[in-house]
Amino acid sequence: MHPPLKNRYTDNGNGTVTDNKTGLIWLKDANCFGVMLEWTAAQAKVAKLAHGQYGLSDGSKPGIWRLPTKNEWKKMLDIRYTWPSISNTAGTGKWTEAHPFESVQSSWYWTATTLDFATSYAWYVILYNGKMRNATKTLTRYVWPVRDK
Repeated sequence: MHPPLKNRYTDNGNGTVTDNKTGLIWLKDANCFGVMLEWTAAQAKVAKLAHGQYGLSDGSKPGIWRLPTKNEWKKMLDIRYTWPSISNTAGTGKWTEAHPFESVQSSWYWTATTLDFATSYAWYVILYNGKMRNATKTLTRYVWPVRDK
């Protein structure tokens, strides 16, 4: 007999969502800052994120939140779906609002990953189709903070 399948995501009820596949903890609000930011500004703003901000009641302190890496984004994506390329809470269908994330933008999100050969460029994910591209860090993209368990 097989153990029951665990949902892909768990809403922790404190402004965070755990990805049960990777163990990463994502901010529930995928557009917490409400605007697109340049890469350096995104890094700085995410580093200041803490308990009491943007719906967080998890006790987190500044310095533990960060941008997801290119590889972490790849693990988050579910390219069976588009607009956006992520799954629902159970991992069995396309994401819909609040299942489990809120305010997901089917647009561009920064990664923390800089290009090895051109450090003024960073990778971003195109969330409507799950593709990865790179761009100069002076362009603006959305920001979706993540932290380790």
